[in-house]
Amino acid sequence: MKVALVKCPWWVRYCPPYILAFLAALLRQNNHEAFCFDLNNSMYHEAGKEYKKYWDDRDYYSVWEDNSFIAKLSEELELNKFADKILHNQPDVVCFDTHTPSVLFSYDIAKRIKRKNSEVKIVFMGHKASRAQMAYDFIEQDFVDYVCPGEIDIVLLDLLKLLEKNPKTLPECRGFLVKRSEKIIDCGNPGIPKDLDSLPFPDYSDFRTDIENKLYSQPERLDILDSRGCVNACHFCYERLFWQKYRTMSGKRMYGQIQYHIKDFPQINYFYFNGLLLNGNLKNLEEFCDLVIKNKLKIKWAGQAMINRDMTKNVLDKMARAGCVWLGYGIESGSQKVLNEMNKKYSIKDAPDVLKNTHDAGINVQINIMFGFPTEKEEDFKETLSFLKKIRPYIDNVLASQSFFTLEKETYVKKCPEKFGIENSGHHLFWKSDNGKNNYAERFRRYEEFCNLALKLGIPETSGVLKEKPDKWLLLGEYYRFEKDYDKVKECEEKSSKNESINKTT
Repeated sequence: MKVALVKCPWWVRYCPPYILAFLAALLRQNNHEAFCFDLNNSMYHEAGKEYKKYWDDRDYYSVWEDNSFIAKLSEELELNKFADKILHNQPDVVCFDTHTPSVLFSYDIAKRIKRKNSEVKIVFMGHKASRAQMAYDFIEQDFVDYVCPGEIDIVLLDLLKLLEKNPKTLPECRGFLVKRSEKIIDCGNPGIPKDLDSLPFPDYSDFRTDIENKLYSQPERLDILDSRGCVNACHFCYERLFWQKYRTMSGKRMYGQIQYHIKDFPQINYFYFNGLLLNGNLKNLEEFCDLVIKNKLKIKWAGQAMINRDMTKNVLDKMARAGCVWLGYGIESGSQKVLNEMNKKYSIKDAPDVLKNTHDAGINVQINIMFGFPTEKEEDFKETLSFLKKIRPYIDNVLASQSFFTLEKETYVKKCPEKFGIENSGHHLFWKSDNGKNNYAERFRRYEEFCNLALKLGIPETSGVLKEKPDKWLLLGEYYRFEKDYDKVKECEEKSSKNESINKTT
């Protein structure tokens, strides 16, 4: 069968989307035709100069969930031509990979495709399609035929076999939600590939022209999905729910994949490990490092990591010699009490040594911080500020969560709000705890106080650490509208209209 694989805005444009290249390889290996469409990057290059900042500056991510902004940009880009490009190859199935800010554009393109050819089967997949996110919202759309709420590797091939036999129907298939005669049928979980070493290398051939012409923001980069899942079980994390179980490639397989890509694209020399954490299996990671060092492979690589006391100076020195240039650590809080209540499995006492050893090895260090976990009190937040001062000599930048702390569907915090003292748990942003003291406005205040300290300490203003969020008053206005505090709404909207370019755009 013919399958189109689509990535819509918004997503970072560092390099071609891994999942599209991987699924293309899987489909071609099984005698199907696959066509990749990175509309996120294509639309960036066709958009006017005044729109490009909304891709380039991640601090504007909220506009991608604004219907008026999407409508205006859609008109600017003439979306029908993108739908026509996808339909040019006469696909039988079109699969949309989804994340939170790509939903509205995915809807728009899928609608246009369905209007132009009602026989095409539309599949929504990816993190946003999980049951913990929007699986049931997606399947209720009249232009969506199937939703895969988990890893699609195995069951996509099963679905194509069924559609080949029954092209005029919507057969039930394990691992999908399907809509038949206005009835939604949940066909169960898709299952997971257990041996990542047995999966094909991603096929980036559809992106060759864009790679060679350096049309991505990091033209020397490709991604590696070195692992799936996480060894931890943080109470707030929905991503581990999508992956279900932790699995990792062997070090030999990681090395082999990088060799394969370099042979195919000699200009590529930077690889980002985009699993949830690259040090979930230190044995495999060290095996990879040993192979790189032994074979004198000149590459750079990076990824997210957890604080682990086994990340010793010797291990980190080896990683640096093998080309590791950057690590992002999920610190989240400087309070051990809060870390315990998050179910973070590390001691804050170990963090300074790990960060120092990383820094001393010559690896750039980022830490990730959240604000206003439901049990976080002011004294806990002050511990985070003190922690930042303590470890400042060892870090290069900070990713401060701009959503502060969100209640994600199906997570332990969301399902058990009473254990965390949460009120208004129905809203993912505007919930309250600590008898109303921990509310959205207070979390915003803590975020700003943290940013001010970070900037004072010389941490660069990057995504997350800001002098002022460009949509501050717009967001606070939405919060006060939710609270029905209309005097505050008026005040915020006046400030937004006067001071925020984002308001004029939307």
